[in-house]
Amino acid sequence: MKRKKKKSKRYSHNKDTILAILKQSLTILFISIIGESITGSILVSMKAKLVDIAGILLIIPALTDLRGNVGAAFGERLSTLLHLGIVKPKLEFSPIIKSNIYASFSLTAGIAFIIGIISPLFALLFKIKSDSPLMLSFISESAGIISSVILIPLVFLMVFYSFKYHIDPDNIIAPALPVVGDIVTITAIYLSAMIAVKLRGLISLTPLFAVIIFLIGAKRKYAKFPQRYHYLYIVIQSTPVLLICISIGIASGMFLQNAESTFKLFPILLSIVPQVIAQGGAIGGIIGSRVSTALYLGTARPLVWNNEVSKNFLSGIIMGIIVGPAIAIITLLAAIITKTPIVSFTKIFMISTISLFLLSLFTSIISIYIAFVSFKLNLDPSNIVIPLITSIGDVTGVLILLFVIEVFFTI
Repeated sequence: MKRKKKKSKRYSHNKDTILAILKQSLTILFISIIGESITGSILVSMKAKLVDIAGILLIIPALTDLRGNVGAAFGERLSTLLHLGIVKPKLEFSPIIKSNIYASFSLTAGIAFIIGIISPLFALLFKIKSDSPLMLSFISESAGIISSVILIPLVFLMVFYSFKYHIDPDNIIAPALPVVGDIVTITAIYLSAMIAVKLRGLISLTPLFAVIIFLIGAKRKYAKFPQRYHYLYIVIQSTPVLLICISIGIASGMFLQNAESTFKLFPILLSIVPQVIAQGGAIGGIIGSRVSTALYLGTARPLVWNNEVSKNFLSGIIMGIIVGPAIAIITLLAAIITKTPIVSFTKIFMISTISLFLLSLFTSIISIYIAFVSFKLNLDPSNIVIPLITSIGDVTGVLILLFVIEVFFTI
C-alpha cells in the first residue's frame, strides 16, 4: 500500500488577516522594546570608551542606521524571493542568494567608507574636533565589514527559518534587527577603533579595501535570474538611497541637538526618543515590506488602495496604538531601576502613546506610497522602502516627539 504524500504547508501571504499580522508583528515589536532597553546601558558604556578618538561619535548614528537599512533591505529581498517561489526555503547558497549577499556586503563597506570620509567635513563645518578622514574611514569601514560578517548570516537564517515555520518574514525583519544590530555595530566600532590605534599603518589601505570588496562582487558570473537581484543592479539602486538616508540622519541629529536643554531638564524624555523612533520606523518597515511583496504577488497594484493595502495600513495603525503605551511602561520601569528622575506618569504615557500613534500613521502611509512609486518606476521596492522609511521616520519621529513634548510640558 502506497503512502500518501503530505502536502507542503507553504506560507501564503494572501491569506494573512489583520489578526495574523498583529500576532506576528507585535510579538517581535515587544521583544525589540525590551531588547533595546536592556542593551541601552551596554551601549552607553561602550560609547563612553570611544570618546577618546576625536569625532568618532559622529559616525556611530550613521553606522547603526546603515546596518539596519542594508540588513533590512537584504532580508526584504529574500522574503520577496521566497514568496514568489524563486527561492525555496532551503539553506543553500544559490547564485541569486550569493548575488544578494555580495551586494549587501559591498554596500555596507562602501557606504561605511563614505561615512568616515564625510564625517570630518561636518565636524569642520560645526567646529567639532575630529581625527583625520582616513582614521575615521578605516574605523567606519572596518566596523561595517565586521558587523556584516555577523548580521548578514543572521538575517539570512532569520528570514529562511521564519518562512519555513509559516511566519511571514515581512512582519519581523524591520523590528528584529535593532534588537541585536546596535550592540553588534557598536562592538564592531569599538574593535575597529582599537585596531586603528594599534595598527595605524593599515589606515592608508582603507580605500583599497573598499575597491577590492566591490570588484569581488562585480566580477562574479551569475546564472540567469530576475535583473533586479543582480549584484550591480542592487548596488546601483541602493547607493543613492543610502546616501540620502545618511543626510536625513544628520538632520535628525541636528534637531535633537537643538532640543538639548529640554532633555537636560527631563532626562527620562531622552530615553523615549530612540524607542519611539525605532518602533515607528519598524512599523513603517513592516507595512512597506508587506505591500512591496503584495505588488510582486499581484495582490496589490501601484497607486491603487485596495483591500490588501487597506488591511496592511490598518494593521500599522493598530500596532502604533498598542506599542505606544508599552514603551511608556517599560521606559518608566527602566527609569525606576536606574534611578532616573521621573516626571508625571500620565505625561510620559500620553507623550509616548500619542507620538507613536502619529508616527505610525505617517510612516505607514509614506511606506505604502514609496512602495507604489518605486514599483511604478521599475525600481525594486525592497532596495528603497525600508532604508527611506527608517530615515524619514527618524527625523519625523524627532519632530513629532518634540511637538508633543512641547504641548504636554506647557499645559
